[in-house]
Amino acid sequence: MEELRIEKLIAGGFSLARTADGKVALLDAGYPGEVVEASKKMGRSDFHTMKVERVLVPSNSRRERLCRNFPVCGGCDWQTLNYSEQLFWKREVIREQFKRVGKIELEDFEIVPSPRETNYRLKMEYVCHRGKDGLSLGLYRRNSNSPVSCQGCVLGLKDFERARSGFEEILRKTSIMAYNRVTGKGELKHVILRGNGREIMAILVTKGEYLPDENRIVFEVKKRLPYVSTLVHLMNANDRVVMRGVSRTLFGEGVIDQELSGRKFEIPPVAFFQNNLEVTESIVSHLSNEMKDTACDSLLDLYSGIGTFSITVGKKMGSVTAVESNPVSVKALKANSNLNGMFGIEIVSSDVIEFLKSDRRHYSTIILDPPRSGVGSEIGLLDKFGASMVFYVSCDPTTLARDTAKLRESGYKISSVKAFDMFPQTWHVETVVCLVKKR
Repeated sequence: MEELRIEKLIAGGFSLARTADGKVALLDAGYPGEVVEASKKMGRSDFHTMKVERVLVPSNSRRERLCRNFPVCGGCDWQTLNYSEQLFWKREVIREQFKRVGKIELEDFEIVPSPRETNYRLKMEYVCHRGKDGLSLGLYRRNSNSPVSCQGCVLGLKDFERARSGFEEILRKTSIMAYNRVTGKGELKHVILRGNGREIMAILVTKGEYLPDENRIVFEVKKRLPYVSTLVHLMNANDRVVMRGVSRTLFGEGVIDQELSGRKFEIPPVAFFQNNLEVTESIVSHLSNEMKDTACDSLLDLYSGIGTFSITVGKKMGSVTAVESNPVSVKALKANSNLNGMFGIEIVSSDVIEFLKSDRRHYSTIILDPPRSGVGSEIGLLDKFGASMVFYVSCDPTTLARDTAKLRESGYKISSVKAFDMFPQTWHVETVVCLVKKR
């Protein structure tokens, strides 16, 4: 056991301190300025990972927890830290990752707070496990695959908690068993809820094709959970990815409707859509403002998903090309573009890297919103399109810093950086970097 004073918060949701011998210690809890007792979990030549056992001197920025599951549940990282401090340290995490990974010194930049600190998530993925009262729906323990209770969770939309509880009660009265990834026994892996504030899509994820007591489940959900507008069965044999597989609709339309920036979207079960609607509105507004007079310009939307940016920001562009590899998202993108009367969007069903290698056209503006892993070494291929502006939207400051450095090597310079708190109570943050081509 060692007594440590915490210096700062860093990427990954860790706090950082230094041991008596001067080594860096990454702690699983605690806030800057606090004095804690910590035990060593793992040591390396350059740093230790340690577990906070007790807070000896708490920070003045500490507050009461918002739900009884914190800090055991892994849904939140900084729930007991005042929100203004969360925003400060998210900005510092971005600044440090750009300096450490990208060798880029960022000037001061704005971070836009979320209008809602709680009940903001449009989607929650509950893991099915056997609890003390039978089949239970919870979340994973932090940095673990071990499920824990999430009763009273404050992250999801308000109706999510009663829906989660309702599904628990219904499923406990059926023969369905929680899937055990160690033994491979059982059927139900997850229950996923997607909502828009008016209605909920519920998705039952099973390991195989069989859904025990299917008719009874459908009957009980219709009877007891009237706010569930559609129920979907997703068959997913992959234990590493939650949202994948073949789906079938048990009742309802099999999609959830959403409105964003005056445009309508239909979101299918496994398609990606940003989790905080109000913050996504702010990002769309920011992109539109930065683009200024681009009515005659051409937009290349990479990793376009169901068309979040193609259909909102793209409405002011002369032409739009959207590139997406997920077949479900491509189908939804076509439907959403038609739904909004944007029949001229060119939709390319392709892996983005393969598209970058093969396409030879010119685009004046590029938007890319890649997965957490970023683009990587191939991002230099963007240069051949001759775009005067590139907007990089990212939920991972580390890969964003890496890729931004590559774009600078290709002749782009940073015009603006703006962060958006898409994920209050966690260390995660959405960042938009605007780059312009040097003349």
